[in-house]
Amino acid sequence: MKKATLTFFLFGLLASCLAQPEVSSLRCPSSAELFGLFELSFTLREYDNPYDPEMIHAFADFVGPQNQRFTVDAFYYEGYDFKQQNNVELAEARENDKGWRVRFTPNAVGKWTLALHVIDTQGKISLTSFGGEPLSFHCEEVPTANGFISLANARYLKRDVVADGKQREQSFFPVGPNIAWYDAKDFGRYAKPYGIYDYVNYIDLLTGQANYFRLWINRYQFLSIYGPENTELVNGRPRMYFESSMNQKDSAELDFIVQYAKEHDITLMPCIFNFRNFMHKEKINPPTDAHPAMPSDWINNPYNIVLGLKSPYQFFTNAEAKRITKNLLRYIVARWGYATNILAWELWNEITNMANGQDISQKTLQDISDWHAEMAGFLRSIDPYQHLITTSLGGTSKSNWLFSRAFSSLDIVQNHNYQNIQKMSSSEQLSVVLYRGSAEASMLYPDKPFFMGEFGFGQDNPARQYVDKDPYGIDLHNSLWSSTFSGSMGPASFWFWGYLKRQDLYKRFRPVLTFLSSLPILSDSFQPATTGEIQGKSMVFPNNLATYYMINSAADSIIGWSQDTAFCYQSLRYLTDVAGNNGHFVDNQVTDAKGYVYTLDASKKPRSSSRNNTITIPVGNQPVGTRYVVRWFDSETGCEIPSETTTVKVKSGWLRQRSVSFEFPSSIRDPKSGAISNTFGDAAFVVCKISD
Repeated sequence: MKKATLTFFLFGLLASCLAQPEVSSLRCPSSAELFGLFELSFTLREYDNPYDPEMIHAFADFVGPQNQRFTVDAFYYEGYDFKQQNNVELAEARENDKGWRVRFTPNAVGKWTLALHVIDTQGKISLTSFGGEPLSFHCEEVPTANGFISLANARYLKRDVVADGKQREQSFFPVGPNIAWYDAKDFGRYAKPYGIYDYVNYIDLLTGQANYFRLWINRYQFLSIYGPENTELVNGRPRMYFESSMNQKDSAELDFIVQYAKEHDITLMPCIFNFRNFMHKEKINPPTDAHPAMPSDWINNPYNIVLGLKSPYQFFTNAEAKRITKNLLRYIVARWGYATNILAWELWNEITNMANGQDISQKTLQDISDWHAEMAGFLRSIDPYQHLITTSLGGTSKSNWLFSRAFSSLDIVQNHNYQNIQKMSSSEQLSVVLYRGSAEASMLYPDKPFFMGEFGFGQDNPARQYVDKDPYGIDLHNSLWSSTFSGSMGPASFWFWGYLKRQDLYKRFRPVLTFLSSLPILSDSFQPATTGEIQGKSMVFPNNLATYYMINSAADSIIGWSQDTAFCYQSLRYLTDVAGNNGHFVDNQVTDAKGYVYTLDASKKPRSSSRNNTITIPVGNQPVGTRYVVRWFDSETGCEIPSETTTVKVKSGWLRQRSVSFEFPSSIRDPKSGAISNTFGDAAFVVCKISD
């Protein structure tokens, strides 16, 4: 009896050992740079679903030199090689490059140790050494590096950086456009994508001009982690990627894009879901660069085809859909969360537009709000670096209800705004609309940063090209500067990236970036204001100087931008075209078909609209006689104009209101001759109290 018991015990022990996961081919680098990538690689046996942590969960615990502790999920990986042929991307899988990875970013110099854990349905194994060598690495010093972005306070962002070999924090303002997807040689069902090479082109164009762009990571036929891949056919139908088969080719594309952007000091905001994939019935429009025609609606969505949801709205309540979604989020964080140039995770693009213009029920709106709270909580529980989280809603008749609730559980409030320039009057400006939208959101969510994630001119007729309206980006320039001082965490992000490329307008971002990069971390007491008076949809400014600024609660710091109103786009447009010519405008007030908007011809440039260059800003209870220094910055370079620096004193005016008055640079706007010396008739300023 004892012998049988012993035999059974030994057999059970052997079976238990054999059931444990087996780690092989483990490679642990001996060093990594501060805020650089440390990547652990290893192999496991094959699993039916390597993306389901209930089947296989691998992760690593890291301990730093000051006892910092991080837990980072591993992820399944397949390597790809890319090459370019006739601008089209050709991808080839590396057959001998499959396995698991742990990607980690150390935030302190010194020795780091780690323990690898693998858990599956048969058992668990934990490793602190492999092949007789301890699992550890040394984090090395670097002279310069960019770390993670986080909240500086309730309104603004900051970034950990290394400068001159020392770690510190600095302000971070995202400045850049949308580049939502890469282009393709042919649109339609079987598009031939340009792939990573399109992003190489765009990132190269952004380098030195901007520090940010937004992209979608689930756009069927383009970069898409799940869904139909129309460049791969199975039995004549697009191959479907979903729960147990993430798209490794497109994941490898995103690997490249994230890393290439990081090397060029560009941050990203990946958008995970978008309304087009969840629309009941997609609108049929002629294809454009911004919205190419393709089968990307609910009919092709794997949540419908594979999971069998009867309605897109079940996505927010179905338990299996939420489980699969959480596994997707876990994979995204595991594979790309290491990247210090990920600004934020954006859960949705214009979520309410999935209704295709129809109302969404109150219950569904509540479900959407609850879903965001649940997913944001899940992201925070698995993201070791605590990236910021946001979403965008789009518009329905009840979007205000959702807008006032959905962002409560998120870190960044976001909105999108498009205007039709043909329907705006001469006294209206998109810059005013953007300013007001940002200011209103700031009032609704005073404890959260705000960002205008998309903006642009809306077009009633898609055949009318954006380039025909504003070929030199005058309204782009004005909108970037005005929205910078609207209380948002950065200037509004422009949508039409193809227009920017064709017209060589990425340079419009650089002056704003240069100016903002010179600012310290702003306190959250800064509030937006203007010198103008709102009249309906318009804003009237004294002295015809459109001035937008932000002032802190102590009224000892003011930053802003001012422009001669003759250079507001909606004023310039009336001097630009003959009525109806090229379908440009439908009013009878425009007179010159070769005007300033089209040519930037100096002879067509408007003259100064006022002989008074004085700007007056209230400064609360600052004592009369308090001195301020006024510094002016060139709007076309972002650099200071030293010759225009002045000192002013607080004065008491009407009803004893205390204010500072200073002069717009006469080198730009000469009130005597009426001449405007720069392209846009504007300049930025910083006004600071002089300490006693």
